[in-house]
Amino acid sequence: MNYLEAKRFCKACGQLLHGRRDQKFCSDHCRNAFNNQNYAVQFAAHKKINGILRNNQQILCRLAKGKRKPIALIELVTNGFQLAYHTHTQQAKNGQTIYFCYDYGYLRLDEHMIQLITPIVN
Repeated sequence: MNYLEAKRFCKACGQLLHGRRDQKFCSDHCRNAFNNQNYAVQFAAHKKINGILRNNQQILCRLAKGKRKPIALIELVTNGFQLAYHTHTQQAKNGQTIYFCYDYGYLRLDEHMIQLITPIVN
């Protein structure tokens, strides 16, 4: 080995590397493991928020089945719905805001009552 060549080690497992000078990993397995670990840390917050949004959507779906009349807001909250999380909003014709979790939504009628909005099926 030339005195200019420094020993290089795999970023994932620490094994001595042989071959290309720009090589960072000893195998595809180590490269994937290293990247998966980094992405898991990076996207932990996204994963948590997506879980909350999916849960909210499932609650809206479950409560909307067969119900056309308004329901109490407390019914959403007692089922685990988190009001601070929604995917998007739309303005109703009367100017009120409809909050959506993916395809299901709700319209606040007053402080205690909501109207569930179900997806339009073509």
